[in-house]
Amino acid sequence: MTKPKLQPGSRYVKKHSDIDKNSDSSLKTRAEEFLSSETPGSYVTQIVLALVLFSGTAALCAIAPGLTIAARGFQRSRNYSKKQLADAAGNLKRNGDIEEYIGENGTPRVRLTKKGEAYFQKILFEDVRLPEPKKWGGKWIFVLFDIPIQFSKARDALRWRLKALGFYQYQKSVWVYPHPCEKEILYVADYFGVGKFVEILSVDYLSKDKELKKHFGIE
Repeated sequence: MTKPKLQPGSRYVKKHSDIDKNSDSSLKTRAEEFLSSETPGSYVTQIVLALVLFSGTAALCAIAPGLTIAARGFQRSRNYSKKQLADAAGNLKRNGDIEEYIGENGTPRVRLTKKGEAYFQKILFEDVRLPEPKKWGGKWIFVLFDIPIQFSKARDALRWRLKALGFYQYQKSVWVYPHPCEKEILYVADYFGVGKFVEILSVDYLSKDKELKKHFGIE
């Protein structure tokens, strides 16, 4: 397959610094879907949100764009019994995932520890799903990266994750998906610590896209 042929105005590049991860409604939607997914990770996250939502929001915003906003309107995260919350808090504290502290007004509160942040980032990372709208918008999303050799394990992990998410490998370090997914991909790249080496292109014209359309089932 040849390299993409781009016409004037058909290409833009989104770099890591161009994207505000906390402002996109699709991440809020993904967060709501995650909270409603009935998975073990969703259950644990609901408990943590109930414990931490109004105490450690900064940490939650940092590791879970959209999740904190979605949780504010997600009533189930606040409907656990005192015993459930106490048991969960005890387990999380024993595991080193949360810690108690005293707020400015002297009220006891809890927040995520560094270990807890890593744990819940892993939960959310494993739940990342890409948009699959019924109608194709006519643009191809290209993910390109040039990751230094000292980060070879992260590079291999990123390739594996892109394939698992449904990307098509266009070239060795060039992957394609038929729907917008910039923020999800940068979240994945950040998880592996290589976000600054990733660029994302939106392409609305390819001289030869028959193979891509066939692969993704686009008519």
